[in-house]
Amino acid sequence: MTKFLIAALLAMGPVAAQTSQAQPKPSVTDREQVQADRAKAAAEEKNAPTTRPWDRDANGKRPWERSSVSK
Repeated sequence: MTKFLIAALLAMGPVAAQTSQAQPKPSVTDREQVQADRAKAAAEEKNAPTTRPWDRDANGKRPWERSSVSK
């Protein structure tokens, strides 16, 4: 019986000595996610250039600002 207890202690000792895994950070709530998204969008809008060259033609006009085409 004592041999069984000694064997059990030797087998369970290393298992009991293992540390638990690090706890992951709690997930972000929906409200915090929305706030982070809005802050990110505001920062991107603030840092965005005011002129957008991709929506202008060679003359610097937007497609809807072009003068009417003569027929």
